[in-house]
Amino acid sequence: MSSKIENEFLTELKHAASPLMELGLYNSTSEFIKDVTSDFIMHKIQFYKQHIQTFNDKYGMSFKALTKKLETGASIPEEDDWMEWEASENMLKVWKKAAIETGISA
Repeated sequence: MSSKIENEFLTELKHAASPLMELGLYNSTSEFIKDVTSDFIMHKIQFYKQHIQTFNDKYGMSFKALTKKLETGASIPEEDDWMEWEASENMLKVWKKAAIETGISA
């Protein structure tokens, strides 16, 4: 990242954190960043869990079971759902890993 972009980024973060620090909600910009990051990661995890649950409900089975079922053939809408479901499963794993690596319990 160039130092101009870094400076702009830091300025924007401080600008976002400043009113919340003045209200006493955060003691530092660092605390604000950690909280916002934690909330963002948890939001992503919840989003993908809900998306996966929608497919579980639609097909009445797990992703693994649908994958096995579709080995014998699938319609285009089923294939589209399978690809979207697979992407959601993969993204959930990634966001859960991000939570672990940042010290957030997911």
